Amino acid sequence: MFLNTFIFLEVITNTSLLLSAVAFFFLAVLFGDALFVRIDLKTLLKSIGFLLLGISCVLNLLNQTYTLPSFLMMSAALSMLFIGFIIDPLSRLSFLAPIPIVFFPFLSGHLLLFVLGLLTTVSIFQLAYTTKHRDLIPLGVGFTLLSVGEYLYHLETIERLNQLALAGSFPYLFSSLVLLGWVWSYLALRFINRFKSNDAT
Repeated sequence: MFLNTFIFLEVITNTSLLLSAVAFFFLAVLFGDALFVRIDLKTLLKSIGFLLLGISCVLNLLNQTYTLPSFLMMSAALSMLFIGFIIDPLSRLSFLAPIPIVFFPFLSGHLLLFVLGLLTTVSIFQLAYTTKHRDLIPLGVGFTLLSVGEYLYHLETIERLNQLALAGSFPYLFSSLVLLGWVWSYLALRFINRFKSNDAT
């Protein structure tokens, strides 16, 4: 029974990492494609941030665990995404730009990723609910689930709560599915529009 549970959790973990990597790479392509239309800092930061998240998920999958390079890469990626969203002209949180720097000396590991993920989530939902960008809500939901997953992973270091860390892969799995659905709808729409413009010419 224990062996079956272990195998099941391992499959969930590997699947969540694989799907997360695919989702992040697609998101990097989505924002990277936007750079061909107009190059700006916020879009560049988002594209690089998602690319780094995808690479870190691949590293975690290959190593079957988080490593120092992947922690550093994910921390940098989430910081870039946070800044990329708050420097949006419609954001009201630009004054929070230095916040990630404040956390780096005091937090590390999954707890740091949880805080950075939460900051990114707040920045996304702020844009979604104070502007007409309701299309960002699924992205915010995806990052909410990612943050929950990182917090559960963090519980591994806390006695009596470390068993809850085993559930960390489930929010990541649901996050990857939400993000894949969101990015696919955008990419499909862009491809359709490009085909239509090519046919028109």
